[in-house]
Amino acid sequence: MRQLKLTTGAAAALLITSGAFAGPAKKVTVSIMRVAQINNLDKGDWIKKDNADFYALVTIGQGRQQRSLNHSDDDGHPGWVFQGTSATRYVHIRIKIDDDDGGMERKDDYVDINRRAGKKDLHLVLDSKTGRITGDVAGRRGQTLYSQGGGDSDKGKVWFKIS
Repeated sequence: MRQLKLTTGAAAALLITSGAFAGPAKKVTVSIMRVAQINNLDKGDWIKKDNADFYALVTIGQGRQQRSLNHSDDDGHPGWVFQGTSATRYVHIRIKIDDDDGGMERKDDYVDINRRAGKKDLHLVLDSKTGRITGDVAGRRGQTLYSQGGGDSDKGKVWFKIS
């Protein structure tokens, strides 16, 4: 009987830490207020001035990946807003920024917005109960957060909020 309690306890602990207990769905919003390049993302700039054409790919919880419209500015304020819902306490969020190259260039630039080498996008976890944000950037719900690329090519900066 004791072994059954340990197994049940371990299984319950596993469910709690994974955020598997469902509750009422809560709305989660990711707002990207500003994006900027550190490195020149448009290498052919010497022919004619060409601004970065940023777009964001954001995933909230188990929802589908959402794509923003392009924002053409080397340092701009796109005002992108992404919304999703989650019934779990711990909401996983991924933010990826790309530069649309179009035309003769066939591959978009994957913008490095993570300070860690070998990692370009941001993986975050929102504790929907406490409002604490952990992961590649730490903070609180509603606070403006900032990250910039550190160890890879095509570095950029991003300012965002999670509410």
